[in-house]
Amino acid sequence: MNQQVDESASKPKQQRAKWSEHQITCAVRAVQRNILSQREAAKRYNIPRRTLRNHLKTGSMERKLGRAATLTPEQEEDLVGRIIRLAEVGMPLTPKLVRKQAFVFCKKNSIPNRFSDTTSTAGRKWLKLFLKRHPQLTRRKAQMMNPSRAQKLNKFIVSDHFDKVKSLREKLHIENRPECLYNMDEKSCRISLHHQQTVLAQKGIKRLHQIANEHAESVTVVGCVNAVGNAIPPMILFRGKRMKPEFTDNLPAGSLVKMTAKGYMTHETFIDFIEHLAKHKTSGKCLLVFDGAACHLDYSIVEEAVKHDIALYCLPSNTTHELQPLDKSVYRSFEHHWDQELLKFVSKNPDRKLNKSSFNMILSEVWPKCKTHDNIVNGFKATGLYPFDPEVIPEEAFAPSALTELSIPASSENVIASTSHGIVQNTNITQMTGLNVNTGSESDSDSDNIPLSVLRTCAVSTTPSQLSTEVFDINDENRNPEQPSYEETPAVDPSVKHDSNTVAAKSPFQTLIPTPKILKINTAAPRKKALNYRGQQVTKDLFATRKVSTSSTRPKGRPKPSKDRGQKSGVTRKNQQSLAGTWFCHACKEDKILDMRQCKLCGAWFHEICVGLDADDEDFECPVACITN
Repeated sequence: MNQQVDESASKPKQQRAKWSEHQITCAVRAVQRNILSQREAAKRYNIPRRTLRNHLKTGSMERKLGRAATLTPEQEEDLVGRIIRLAEVGMPLTPKLVRKQAFVFCKKNSIPNRFSDTTSTAGRKWLKLFLKRHPQLTRRKAQMMNPSRAQKLNKFIVSDHFDKVKSLREKLHIENRPECLYNMDEKSCRISLHHQQTVLAQKGIKRLHQIANEHAESVTVVGCVNAVGNAIPPMILFRGKRMKPEFTDNLPAGSLVKMTAKGYMTHETFIDFIEHLAKHKTSGKCLLVFDGAACHLDYSIVEEAVKHDIALYCLPSNTTHELQPLDKSVYRSFEHHWDQELLKFVSKNPDRKLNKSSFNMILSEVWPKCKTHDNIVNGFKATGLYPFDPEVIPEEAFAPSALTELSIPASSENVIASTSHGIVQNTNITQMTGLNVNTGSESDSDSDNIPLSVLRTCAVSTTPSQLSTEVFDINDENRNPEQPSYEETPAVDPSVKHDSNTVAAKSPFQTLIPTPKILKINTAAPRKKALNYRGQQVTKDLFATRKVSTSSTRPKGRPKPSKDRGQKSGVTRKNQQSLAGTWFCHACKEDKILDMRQCKLCGAWFHEICVGLDADDEDFECPVACITN
């Protein structure tokens, strides 16, 4: 008996539905034309008679097995489209949320289902079969992106960056000299493990730990490479004040070691790096590309770079993850190789403490594995710096910026083409600068109806004053496709016929799962944009206003006013170094950046030159009756 049970258990499962769609089609046609009866057709084409009868009733020739899906193929394709679109713009759906939305959709549309009313979600088996029916979807771990990075990596900023790089290459005559194109960047490295490791342990164990320092000391590694694949020796920044001889041991040949208070780059150490680069760079003028960290932007740095024929170019802020070669390829594998070499070092030296000396030994093994020729060349190629290619940035990289596109309010001064993907001809954007919240009327259209390829745009020239507005409507459902962002002009697909009076209707899942709407509110006093808001060549002219001081214009022989005089008299003074507030003068009725003085009675501001004051004058009252009177 047991032997019979074992034999039956070992039998393979029988294959179901051995017939094909061609067989069922021939059988159905033979019965419909009265050539064969149902029994004869079922026997000739090897099809179960009940199955043939069901296909005759429905008229379907599709070969199906099992219970029909809860959602129709059209509804599932609609849901797939929403999942893909939200993932493109940086708002991906989790599996649990997809199950929740499927349950809500069935309840809202009275679709019969077998979902649980207790949990109010679709089952895990439904999700498993849904993913099996749509292999273009898969489970992934999303990489976190700062909202600023999502906003700044847009067509306008990137196009402006490539235009400036192109003109700078032509100015320096290095179009065909990739050895003169350099990129530098810092990499902060902890003297500990960076990632959780996959290890072996007993199955079912509840506690599994790996002893390692959670908050170890950080060391900054400064790397620099050129477009032909060569790397100059790194610069190491240790935390501390005193340099010890062992800090320079076991490092890559030619490395430069410096000490800083916090182990990070400073203005002084960046000047040292410029001198270090000058020793290893090729002869002639070179272009150094770097990010806009505050320690990289100073007048003294530009002076040192000019001495060594090094032109400085600062990348746009929050775009280095796509535009900087070192971030794109070289440093991407650094932490992985670091963890592997650290574990190898600990296994060989279990009694040795991890410190600055051991850091050097590990770095000497990691550095050659990251700074390979292929990694460096591929980094410049992936960012479009060499070979120069502005179209190398993939279209999906710009998708998250669609959430922060600024809608153009409808007005008589905005001339917009009548096509559904119209081109903005003339737009008066500066009128929006004073708005606090963009509360334009919502449209029934949805930019999700426009393919991403159609949303690929050509950047239009925009003045810095037009970029001063901080109002953003990131709901792509509520933004009219006829009103694109102020930073871009959508292309028109000539193969598609458009009607200006037709409005694209939202699909059911598009209505159920809209893209979140977030408004960025503008402050009363607009903030001055950073120096590297857009790509910028760093020259001395950028720091000219910072060198001007009111003390230098004070006549000699006059005593310097005390710091607390203005506070005692209640009078405040604003000089050229201040960047906050307005510079409107109530005397000359002009907005100029000049030294100003505030009336202690009414609080109105006046240019000192307009009311005959200088830095030594203390009390000040309006030359005429106060504004409040």
